[in-house]
Amino acid sequence: MKMKIFYVNNLQEGWAGIREELGDNAIILSIKEIDGKFEILAASPEKRESKLKKVFSGNDNRLNPLSRLISIIDRKLIPDEIKKALLDEIKSVYLKIAENLKDLDINEKIEKNPFKKRYITILGNISSGKSTTIAKIGAILKFNKNRKIAIASFDFYKIGGSESLKKFSEIMQIPFFLVKNEKDLILYKDAFEEFDHILFDTPGNIKQLPEVEKIVSFITNSSQSENILTVPLTRKESIIENDINYFSKFNINHLILTKYDEIQNLLPVIFIISNWNYKISYVTDGMDVPKDIKEASEILNGIVEVCR
Repeated sequence: MKMKIFYVNNLQEGWAGIREELGDNAIILSIKEIDGKFEILAASPEKRESKLKKVFSGNDNRLNPLSRLISIIDRKLIPDEIKKALLDEIKSVYLKIAENLKDLDINEKIEKNPFKKRYITILGNISSGKSTTIAKIGAILKFNKNRKIAIASFDFYKIGGSESLKKFSEIMQIPFFLVKNEKDLILYKDAFEEFDHILFDTPGNIKQLPEVEKIVSFITNSSQSENILTVPLTRKESIIENDINYFSKFNINHLILTKYDEIQNLLPVIFIISNWNYKISYVTDGMDVPKDIKEASEILNGIVEVCR
């Protein structure tokens, strides 16, 4: 399934763009009106070849940004004194990276056996790629691991909060539950027993929702819950640090790094693996469900090899 977000002035314009980009069989997953314009999330059920470059192919410039920068600076367009200052600055950055990775055993940073518990609680801030990641995990569990699963969402506080995830569930024929309070959890308890896994979707603005935060804390403290934090690599280091520090109170077991396809260099990944002890299970690199998700070993082993 190929997904894309369209930003348009009106719905007619949006539908025309969707048909041109995704084909006549495209499905609209959600529509949001923002300041008089429309944000439309649409998907094509047809399998299409991904336009993204393969991870760790020779053409992936993110893997060797140092040589790329040096080749640019080494051109005759830059005065020698400025060139030297730039090269010294680059050298200091990469020496710091090398120092951070020097004694790191990358195998200790990789979660090799995720999805062991019945309850799988996915957390993350707003726009962290959480809903799309849940859909990808659902596809892995159902189609690759042949598990019987359901998705339960607490994200009902904003318009469209759970709509896209509900559409995903319908397309993949996965049962979907909307949980609004503790009574709903009790009501669904017997139904949940029929499944190997329940994927819990939590609101990105959970800090502002004390009642939901209380319920999610109760679930994540359970010995049956595996708690995963989605961390978007596009955020500033200070925001990543704030997010990880806040969500750590939910007993995070491992991380999924999202939006790998949107970064220009590897520094956000290195910042995370060198500053926290959390293991990483998967890395996502697009909106194509279920294709754009890779086991962490595919990414991290290559990064460490290049940076050392």
